[in-house]
Amino acid sequence: MSAGPSKTTRGPWLRAATALAAIVVLTAGLASACGGASGPTGLLEGTVTLGPITPVEQMGGEPNTRPYEASIDVTTPDGDVVETVESGSDGAFSVRLPAGSYRLVPRSPKNSPLPYAAPVDTTIVAGKTTNVEIAYDSGIR
Repeated sequence: MSAGPSKTTRGPWLRAATALAAIVVLTAGLASACGGASGPTGLLEGTVTLGPITPVEQMGGEPNTRPYEASIDVTTPDGDVVETVESGSDGAFSVRLPAGSYRLVPRSPKNSPLPYAAPVDTTIVAGKTTNVEIAYDSGIR
């Protein structure tokens, strides 16, 4: 009659369990150190445009805007930068964020007040996609 697993079979299982626990702890630590979101998250998707792109707009004519590559700071309501996102040549961007309230602060090019875009307030809902539009004013009149 046996009283339980022998030392020869218990040893490898104990070492494997210990190694697995260490991997889980290290992975969690790395995710946290790399800015991994804690808690439920949602997806923020947006489009950035620039306009007007010509001084005269024709009624029924071509749109007087175009997609715009920009840097946008995602901040807390207190103004702390959480993330900086870049829109692509198509004007699109996306970022996964913890649920909560945010302000998107579009950056203007260095040493220039134009083009300019006003900040946009938004709320991220866990498990949902939030869409925003950011419109830069080119200053053309």
